[in-house]
Amino acid sequence: MPEDPGRPKRVAFFSTTTPGDTARIDTMLGYALAAAAMGYETKIFFALDSALVTKNQVYQKLEEKLRNRLAECPKSGVALEVCSASAQTFNIKKEDLIPGVQIKGVAQFFDYAETADISLSWS
Repeated sequence: MPEDPGRPKRVAFFSTTTPGDTARIDTMLGYALAAAAMGYETKIFFALDSALVTKNQVYQKLEEKLRNRLAECPKSGVALEVCSASAQTFNIKKEDLIPGVQIKGVAQFFDYAETADISLSWS
């Protein structure tokens, strides 16, 4: 598929990092925010244990720095998505999510990642 010269470059993050691994989450969020600041269309897809980071009940227990970075992501243009299968596994409903997070299927993420210029896996 030829690249559309008018489309911004894309970065896709796939995360399975547990909420307790704050250093990895912090680094990933920093990279995502940097990519957005550089003009990249940026998306983080939270799957498996990392889906819990998007649940308000867990989010409230995270370090303040992580909460601030997560809240900054949508404001900076970083799309936050949680895997629908992971959300179902952890009983995460739309009303449980922190602001700016959407529940999406893995096929939708694959469609995005397929056209990403950079794909990073965070586990």
